[in-house]
Amino acid sequence: MRIIIEHFITFLLLLIFIWIGMAYIIQNMAYSSAREFHGAVVTQLENSYFDKHVMEDCRRKAARAGYDLDIQVYGSGNEKDAKVTLAFQYTIPLAGIQKSYRIEGYSR
Repeated sequence: MRIIIEHFITFLLLLIFIWIGMAYIIQNMAYSSAREFHGAVVTQLENSYFDKHVMEDCRRKAARAGYDLDIQVYGSGNEKDAKVTLAFQYTIPLAGIQKSYRIEGYSR
C-alpha cells in the first residue's frame, strides 16, 4: 500500500512540473511573437517614413493578433521620431492568472 501512495505522489508532482514547464514555454512563445511583431512594426514605420496609412494598417494587424498598439509620432519635417508601444495580456492556463506585458521602442 505504501508503494502505491509513493507512486501516486510522484506521479502528481511530475504532472505539476510538466504543467509549469508547458505554461512557461507557452508564455515564452507569446512574448517572442509579440517582440517579433513589435520589431516588424518599427521597421515598417521607418521604411514608410511614418506614413499614416501604414500606421493604421499596423494598428489593424495588432488588433487582429490581440495586441494593443500605440504609436506616438514626435517632430515634424525631416526630423521625425516615434515611440511604439505594444501591450498584450497573457493568461496562465488553469490558474486563471492574468499578466500584462508592455514592449516599448523607438523608431527614427
